[in-house]
Amino acid sequence: MRNKLLRFPFTSIAVVFAVIVVSAALIADINLIEMPVSMLNRIEHYEVADIVALFVLVIVAVAVDDIRAVRREEAERQAEQLRVVHVTMRTVQDIVNNCLNQIQLLRLDAEGLVPEESLVLFDEAIQETSAKLKALGDLQIFAEKQMAAGSGVDVSGSSHSL
Repeated sequence: MRNKLLRFPFTSIAVVFAVIVVSAALIADINLIEMPVSMLNRIEHYEVADIVALFVLVIVAVAVDDIRAVRREEAERQAEQLRVVHVTMRTVQDIVNNCLNQIQLLRLDAEGLVPEESLVLFDEAIQETSAKLKALGDLQIFAEKQMAAGSGVDVSGSSHSL
């Protein structure tokens, strides 16, 4: 119960205030909110005005709390998506970098046996792959894009360019 009160603070405050005002109006005939209500002349209009005003207050408070809850849930969902992307990409980065390190050993063995231009292209490909993986692991904003293989992570909006 306390968790719900904390989750919807405006609604809780509005309900408590409404109970106090309605109680004061019914028990002690105290008019806290004056509002003309011409259609209800036969009923004590100050009590009806208080009750109507408080219902409006509660409705507004519920709407504000609902908007806040939706925004909070959306922010939590986006943070979790980004966390999953980071964990996944760092795992992929570790696996691929281990493979690239093994390939570097093959490159050392190939020195003198293949043309130097091929070795330079080989080194560039390894460095580019490693840089792309690091940029993916360091993404700050999660967004998807369509690629030839299906949905992928859009890195065009990140601070790292690939």
